[in-house]
Amino acid sequence: MQPAYSQPNSRNIAFQQGLIAGLILAAIASTVLLINTFVNVTNTGTALLLTLLVFLLGLAAYFVAGILAAKKTGKVSTGTLAGLWTGGIYGVIGFVVSMVLFFSVNLPRLMANFNNLPSSTSTSADAFRAGATIGGVAFAIFGIAFAIGLGAGLGALGGLIGKSTSKVTPLPAYPHQPYPAQPYPPASAYPDQPYPNQPYPNQPYSDQPYPNQPYPNQPYEQ
Repeated sequence: MQPAYSQPNSRNIAFQQGLIAGLILAAIASTVLLINTFVNVTNTGTALLLTLLVFLLGLAAYFVAGILAAKKTGKVSTGTLAGLWTGGIYGVIGFVVSMVLFFSVNLPRLMANFNNLPSSTSTSADAFRAGATIGGVAFAIFGIAFAIGLGAGLGALGGLIGKSTSKVTPLPAYPHQPYPAQPYPPASAYPDQPYPNQPYPNQPYSDQPYPNQPYPNQPYEQ
């Protein structure tokens, strides 16, 4: 009797775990970003320490999401997807928050500092604004790609641990075949059928393959 398999929906589980971990990580990162923007303006050391803390929490979130997702399905691929979703959700939310703070607070602050320079002109200010805008947007987009790639990698590592501790047996490659590769039976299993093309057992192979064809060296009838 073929054993009963229990296979949850891998995509839904990966999305659920990624959504939970991504929202938690995005909330923490947004809070730290707000603190660094409005509180730690001059305290660079504390701002860097908080940023490093968010990075380490992100590594843990990707890894744990991969473990939990793979443990529910018994597949490493589910952990990879969970880490990818975690990085994607966190990256998108972080991108939105950082862009709002950049254009509303950081960019005006940078322009005010630049305009206070003695050598600043309107042309150079416009060039500085364009360069700062391009740099800020490009850095935020790179942050999304980095979060997704790092999340997928650490999610896969977590998936290895989750699979090893999972009690769920994945479905085989062929649902109606209990073994992935089943060999053909030996020829001795069919002793009464010496030729593959013989249609009936215990029937000798005919020396004349075509009934209406004369024997060799026998002339055709006119």
